[in-house]
Amino acid sequence: MQVFNVSMKVLKRNAPSILIYLGIFLGLSLLFASNSSEQEAEYASFETVKTPVALFLEEDTPLTRSFEEYLQENAYLVTVKDEEKTLADALYFRIVTYVIRIPEGFTDSFLNGEPLPIVKETLPDAITNIYTDLSIENFFNTARVYRESLPDASLPEVLEKTVSTLSVKTPVKVETYGGEKPSSYTRFYYNYMSYSMVSILVLGTSIIMLLWRDLPLRRRTEISPLKKSSIQLQKVLSLGVFTLLTFMLLNVFYFLVNRNAVLDDKTLLHMGNSFILAFTSMGMSFLVGTLLKSRNAITAVSNVVSLGPSFISGVFVPQALLGEGVLTLARVTPTYYYVTANELIATLGSTMNPDIYIHMLVLAAFGVLFFLLAFYFGQRHKIARSV
Repeated sequence: MQVFNVSMKVLKRNAPSILIYLGIFLGLSLLFASNSSEQEAEYASFETVKTPVALFLEEDTPLTRSFEEYLQENAYLVTVKDEEKTLADALYFRIVTYVIRIPEGFTDSFLNGEPLPIVKETLPDAITNIYTDLSIENFFNTARVYRESLPDASLPEVLEKTVSTLSVKTPVKVETYGGEKPSSYTRFYYNYMSYSMVSILVLGTSIIMLLWRDLPLRRRTEISPLKKSSIQLQKVLSLGVFTLLTFMLLNVFYFLVNRNAVLDDKTLLHMGNSFILAFTSMGMSFLVGTLLKSRNAITAVSNVVSLGPSFISGVFVPQALLGEGVLTLARVTPTYYYVTANELIATLGSTMNPDIYIHMLVLAAFGVLFFLLAFYFGQRHKIARSV
């Protein structure tokens, strides 16, 4: 086990730098997972949008007072000085996004069924102004309906029925279809683990593979009685130990940082999926280390094979937001199948989804392919060198 022992000694000697890289990538993954989980919680909830509004009433009537009270429940009324320059500055700096002015004679115009002369001034690019428009229309359209349907009713009675009708709130409940509500943090953590794991394994593999490219050491190994297959096997075994340690550290950190973590069936499936990813990442790392000779080149390739698939496979950007063309390209990367399996696990209900195991098998097949390619190119390199 000489080759294995030497490889492990080199990894031990470079442990501080590897741990620094591990800490950096793990910190980024934790940050991304936390932010994504919080954002999804916001997207999965409903809250009425209130916009900052400046309201100017040039007449004091029951209609205008009732409208002001209604608007206070659906917008933030901001006190702004009624000057043209002050209002322009307030809109520019987004102190308010909507200015409403109800002129003198508005109530008489409303009672006579004439068009409502409400003066509005808005911020053009503020989409939330739609909610203010809806609030204005809801109040006066409802009041107009009661006014026309109850011609003998007084204005206070019309306003009382209007306020009573508009006070009815419709409960909004956000449902998750396709299974139980997923654990957002768990799903995002294991999705981002693909970025961390691939980066760490490629960097760690480069240390081992470049060691055996040293000319004196390579010559001593070739003239030794060790079989070539034994040398390759011991290299793979050392990489396997490094991969297993990385896998265990990343999973242990999940339980350390997530206080609500439980070792249930879903978590075990996430861990199993990440274990297959570790195997595939090891094969990818072995292939990269076999093909490349420079540590700088391996570092550059590490960024490409970790960041590239993460952007197009659903790690940094959810798959639901990616176009079909991007997802078609992502299907040639193992990260796509890993992330898809995680998404299916997160929404898993009481019935097992067989697609989870299909994606895991495809992910494992990528790992086998990477190892076969690494051995093939490694043998070709030896033949070319001997010739």
